[in-house]
Amino acid sequence: MATTNAPQKGVPQELSGVVIGWKHQDISRNIQLTVQSTVAARPTPDAVDTHHLLMTRNQAMLLAQYLMRLTGQDAPAPRKRGWLQRLFG
Repeated sequence: MATTNAPQKGVPQELSGVVIGWKHQDISRNIQLTVQSTVAARPTPDAVDTHHLLMTRNQAMLLAQYLMRLTGQDAPAPRKRGWLQRLFG
């Protein structure tokens, strides 16, 4: 399970752990990011914490740009539209 620093009522908690999985879901104009993490070396299903984060599309784009820059990767080049899409699109 993710560890917390001295949980107190009404005080934000800081979680730490290793990300072992994630998924996303479009919700209207927002994105729900579900992150699974653990501190166990060999996680069992009961040692996995699930965190649901709701963010705007702008926040998601800023996070994606940051992670791309941090890992040294380039964003994929936009695909060229075919002549049919240019004509009717």
